[in-house]
Amino acid sequence: SCCFWAAPAVGRAGAHFLVRRESGGVPAAMPWVWMGKGYGKGDGGGGYGKGKGRGKGRLTGAPEQKVWIGNLSEETKWKDLQTFVDEKCAKSTWVEVFGGKNAGTGAVIFKTAEEATAALALLNGAELNGQALVADAWVPKPKEEETPEEGKAAPAEAPPA
Repeated sequence: SCCFWAAPAVGRAGAHFLVRRESGGVPAAMPWVWMGKGYGKGDGGGGYGKGKGRGKGRLTGAPEQKVWIGNLSEETKWKDLQTFVDEKCAKSTWVEVFGGKNAGTGAVIFKTAEEATAALALLNGAELNGQALVADAWVPKPKEEETPEEGKAAPAEAPPA
């Protein structure tokens, strides 16, 4: 290779120059502006968006299309569950096996609500990796109503007329 990156001795902070070895370290005509770590790779460069791997996940969609799966063994991975569900029921569009405090549970998303309803009956009690699965309809977490914080006055009610 005839070229390498070098920081400029004199110039703008954060600028890098393409330097030619055969020219004795003289900068090439075009300075390249340093854009920060990972610019253009989707991992946070430029400050726009959430970057790589920091999205909401794929469990978005109508709750009628989702099936909650419980009693999964520790060694069950998402691919095992996907293969099992696709063979036993309709083809799934998304499969996730949860870890952490939700270990032993997972979610399967189908294309239609009818496929999800049919899968409930087929998956409930089916055996995967030596465990009888528990399948249930996906119930979204209820949004908590906002209560007035301590120290803040609650909104005043209108006086009776």
